[in-house]
Amino acid sequence: MWLSKNLLGMAVATFATGARAYFSGVKNSLDISVIEQAKDVYFDEIIKLINNLELPDIYLPDDKGYMLGNKFVLMESASDVSFVTDVSDNGVIFEVSDFRGTFFCDHFRYKEGILVAKGSVEVDLKKIQITAGVGFGKQTLADGRDVPLIQAIKVDMDIDRRDINIHLHGNIWTDLGSLFEVFFKGTVIDLIESTAETAMNTGIPFVGNTVMTKLDGFFPIPIVPNWVVDWETPQPAVVTDTLFAIGVKGLMFDKAIGEEEPAIAIPDMPYYDSSHAEKY
Repeated sequence: MWLSKNLLGMAVATFATGARAYFSGVKNSLDISVIEQAKDVYFDEIIKLINNLELPDIYLPDDKGYMLGNKFVLMESASDVSFVTDVSDNGVIFEVSDFRGTFFCDHFRYKEGILVAKGSVEVDLKKIQITAGVGFGKQTLADGRDVPLIQAIKVDMDIDRRDINIHLHGNIWTDLGSLFEVFFKGTVIDLIESTAETAMNTGIPFVGNTVMTKLDGFFPIPIVPNWVVDWETPQPAVVTDTLFAIGVKGLMFDKAIGEEEPAIAIPDMPYYDSSHAEKY
């Protein structure tokens, strides 16, 4: 036990900074090229926010009809993801320009004079561009603890209105096809784009920040019973053209004893040492 606690004490000395020092105790940097290797995986997680997206019901003006049970579905996974850093917004941007998707409407009704058309609608959307960025900041929790803040940046969906294929099913008369195409290219596509963008703008920060808030600046050390890390990020993560870097100050302690900060003053350290070729 003496050996274990002294080894952990040495770790505290290298990992922690006293409350009087503002700079981080440990700074890490990860080469952007390493993050880029997994860009498809990262972007797939973002896409889950908008795939099988339920859309609001649509009611046509002048009581002409409605579209109920509307859904947007992406027909493929992310591939050929473009990945760039955005230094001005301190984030990274993902983009795919050749998604395909389908819009479904389960119950469609349209009235023109004495004629009433009913059925379902399916529309192939053959070229969809999706851009979504993740920005990094800092948030202060209710107890005064500073932890990372995840933000959505540069979120955009753009559906090519010139490359769609509309399928109307039911007792639909031929002339309705051209009328519906005009309505779809305006009102319906605008609805798909705005709903998807709202889902990404809401979902990207929600997932990351919920985890941070739930941890509340603490996480257990799995291999040592009762040991916990009390951690903060006094400054936001830093994104440059070549690396992602973050500094952390923390204190490992035994819950049965409580926290006791070391008296050792820890000097500041760089995020990155150019004399080393490692990418982490």
